[in-house]
Amino acid sequence: MFAVRLCLLILLCALSTVASARDREGTNGKFTHTSWTSKDGVPAMVQALAQTPDGYLWLGTYDGLYRFDGVSFDPIPVAKGHPRGSIPVSALLVTRAGRLWVGYAGGAGVEVMHKGRLERAGMPGAPGEVTGLVEDREGAIWVVGGRGRKALKRYAAGKWQSINERWGVPDDQAVSAVLSAQDGTVWLATQSQIFFLRPGARRFEASGLMISNGAGLAQDRAGRIWLSDAAGTRVLPDFPGGAKAPARSVSKATDRTARRISLLFDSHGDLWGSTYTDGVFRIDRPDGATAGAPSYFRSPDGLTSNEAVALLEDREGNVWVATELGLDQFRRSNIERIPLLTSGSAENFMVMPDERGDIYLANGSRLWRAVPNDEPRFLIDLQDDIQALCRSRGGIWVAQKGHAARIEDGRITARVSWPDGKSVSSCGENRSGTFWLARQAGNILYRDGQGWRKVDLPSRRTPLDIFFDWRGAIVGSLRRKSVVILDGPRTIHLSEADLGVAGITTVFGNAKALLVGGGTGLARWDGHRIQRLSISAQPWLRGVRGIVQTEAGDTWMLNNKGIARVATADLDRAFDRPSAPIAHDLFDEQDGFTSRTQNSQSLQIALGGDDRLWFLTRQGILRMDPSRLERNQIVPSLAIRSVVADGKSYPVTADLRLPPGTRIISIQYTALSLAIPSRVRFRYRLQGLDSDWIDPGQRRQAFYTNLAPGTYTFAVIAANNDGVWNRKGTSFRLIVPPTFVQSKTFIALCVVIALLSLWLLYRLRLHTIAQRLRVRLSERLAERERVAREIHDTLLQSIQALILRFQLAVDDIPAEFPVHRSLESTLDLAEEVLAQGRNRIRDLRITESADDLARMIHDIVERLVFPPTTTVRIVTSGEAVSLNLIAADEIARIANEAIFNVWRHARATQLVVRIVFTQPRLTVTILDNGVGIPPDIVQAGYRTGHYGLRGMQERAKRLDAELSLSSSAGTGTELTLTIPARVAYAAQPRRWFPLRARRGETVD
Repeated sequence: MFAVRLCLLILLCALSTVASARDREGTNGKFTHTSWTSKDGVPAMVQALAQTPDGYLWLGTYDGLYRFDGVSFDPIPVAKGHPRGSIPVSALLVTRAGRLWVGYAGGAGVEVMHKGRLERAGMPGAPGEVTGLVEDREGAIWVVGGRGRKALKRYAAGKWQSINERWGVPDDQAVSAVLSAQDGTVWLATQSQIFFLRPGARRFEASGLMISNGAGLAQDRAGRIWLSDAAGTRVLPDFPGGAKAPARSVSKATDRTARRISLLFDSHGDLWGSTYTDGVFRIDRPDGATAGAPSYFRSPDGLTSNEAVALLEDREGNVWVATELGLDQFRRSNIERIPLLTSGSAENFMVMPDERGDIYLANGSRLWRAVPNDEPRFLIDLQDDIQALCRSRGGIWVAQKGHAARIEDGRITARVSWPDGKSVSSCGENRSGTFWLARQAGNILYRDGQGWRKVDLPSRRTPLDIFFDWRGAIVGSLRRKSVVILDGPRTIHLSEADLGVAGITTVFGNAKALLVGGGTGLARWDGHRIQRLSISAQPWLRGVRGIVQTEAGDTWMLNNKGIARVATADLDRAFDRPSAPIAHDLFDEQDGFTSRTQNSQSLQIALGGDDRLWFLTRQGILRMDPSRLERNQIVPSLAIRSVVADGKSYPVTADLRLPPGTRIISIQYTALSLAIPSRVRFRYRLQGLDSDWIDPGQRRQAFYTNLAPGTYTFAVIAANNDGVWNRKGTSFRLIVPPTFVQSKTFIALCVVIALLSLWLLYRLRLHTIAQRLRVRLSERLAERERVAREIHDTLLQSIQALILRFQLAVDDIPAEFPVHRSLESTLDLAEEVLAQGRNRIRDLRITESADDLARMIHDIVERLVFPPTTTVRIVTSGEAVSLNLIAADEIARIANEAIFNVWRHARATQLVVRIVFTQPRLTVTILDNGVGIPPDIVQAGYRTGHYGLRGMQERAKRLDAELSLSSSAGTGTELTLTIPARVAYAAQPRRWFPLRARRGETVD
């Protein structure tokens, strides 16, 4: 029986070797493929590719030249003087100096990009189609016209040369490819043979090697020249060194007839080829005379078309393929797909490492094993579905329904079975060698020296993910609802509510604690307390299906979003600050994560002895090597694509001046990182408006509305797909001129108008108040005049009549009577009272007219009756103006008081009154040569017990006037009253120049 089993095992191993070889033959899991077609904006028939130093990818298409930044395809106009209709671009070249050369079909020849525009290169006798552009070591440009004969040209030192029979090239053969080697040799593949041109020579030499039409040439990093045609892919002999063409053909490295082949060695040393008829192929690091078997990628695999034309590796290491229907990108993937059989893979893939670091993989009844640094190899088919894998001392246990086998070093070394033969969900072996089985009936079996024993659990739910924690306790999750820990005699049951995690998906134990993942986050239990990380703060932790921690200090987690990596120290700290962001890397479908996690609750992530990580998904098995992760270190270039203001586009310059009144501004920018454009992140700000950087995420457009006039600086920075930032970024100045209503002139006018309006309002207010005062004063003066008339017509007349009657009566009394003298004295007193009454009536009517100030003062002087020894002069200067009635009354009373004081106290022989009319003011000066006023009275401004000077000052204050007094004993007195024109004059003069002076008048 043992012999039969051994033979069967040997046979299965042999079959597995064949199956393994077949699986590896078509491996394409090292690259992530992305494509763009017409629905993404790709122009028709991409035929040529190039990348300029700024990072733009240039596409030669049937519709002309296009520029690609990873998101948008922008058409480029042809040069001035370009032949009408000849717009298909069939070849592109970026020289070492960074200049872009463009070759056309339709006889349009060649154009060169200069300062952002294409210019004609002046190529004579342009071929019907330019199929190749090559720069040699000397800087000369070789132009291949592959559709016809005599169509090879060379441009050097500003001159064109035809490469023909004089150069050793047969005129009757079309050229397929030109290659400029590192040593300066120029290689030429025609439709039937290989030629080479030594450095400095001017004639090609025939190699004698016959080839098929459409051959491609490439040079590897070792300097070897490779040829690929319908006969195969191989290294050319050292013809310049004297080698001869081989007598017989080499073995084929391609299995399809190719019409035209382009070759490319990428930066990793792999050889790529486009076949024009059969998609693209890749040969891993060919180093022999003949390349190994190629790996093909065709339309059924996702290539946009089998008609693949051009190849290009960009500065970030991505390989681009141009086809008739689109554009394809191949990027080295950080996640490698392992192409094992996938039947039932949505639930039935299993993975388990043993103590040596070997990885065991199960699918259905089949088992594979991957030793460190090697690929998985088929091990055995156990003929029945494998239900669980678990680690044992020196190997693993493979559990099936009713029995299990232990495998060590790839061999079955032991078998066990259990009495009832029921299915199991998980298994494990502790440090002492006890074998444990988790059962769907809600209990656990274990086997010791006395046989199988059963342990009932707190719940009837099926225990999953059995393992042993840092203390040796057995741990199992009970079907998404709780976690049970069997710690000797003690059973600990942690429910969803206890853990704070709903829908438990995985349990992982490290040297310190248990990590429990679920639909709402991640919990940690260290034997004493539970800490949590919620998906509300860390959404990337949702539904973790597997956790593993490496000696390098990283924690790796698997969920439906992809594979997450976080520093273990950062994760430990995060449980103390659960709301703070956690720095992490996420590897998703753009990194090769091609499926979702399995429905199974079993282990779905494992760490091998070579530190490579293995992951289970519904569509297969994935693998990562953390030590060889591809990281894009190229700092992304930045460019401002366009500026649109109020619907009109403007060319971007260092200082962009927009029209006045611009309201809506849209700025389109881009970052030239082509690896994963959707992961490029931006930050921008408009200095002068934004106080800090704005994070728009992946949006490549900034909007601003209602910008105030001014000068702004727009700056943008970006990070590539791996978070490498271009902190310098790019920027330009944006000038928004003001409209007339926004200009300083308009603002100044508004200020002037506002001040003028306030002044006019103030003047109107003064005028209104003055009018009211005039009305009131007029009423008051009218009342005073009425009172004066009434007193004069009644009281004074009556008193005068009484005096006359008393006088008649006194006249009848003899003079010698004493009463006569008494009555005469009384009548004299009555006459004096009557005179005083008349004087008071005269004071009430002191201002009869405001038209002639000089006349009013003259009347005052006449009423006082100065002695003949006193000379009085009244001098007027300037054009006389009618006075405000109120002001005239106050001025007259001030002048009356001043002149009265001269008449009564000064004992002056001269009195001069000067009246000066000017535009801004009215000045009245009263000057005498009398005895003067004592200095103490002048300094105090009044005399105790007298109110004349005080009254004058009060009246001047009411007029908003200035009253000044100067005097000294024996030198006379000068009193000056200065009244503003706005107060003094009845109406302001209409001219702005001073009032015209006129000859003064003197009144005695």
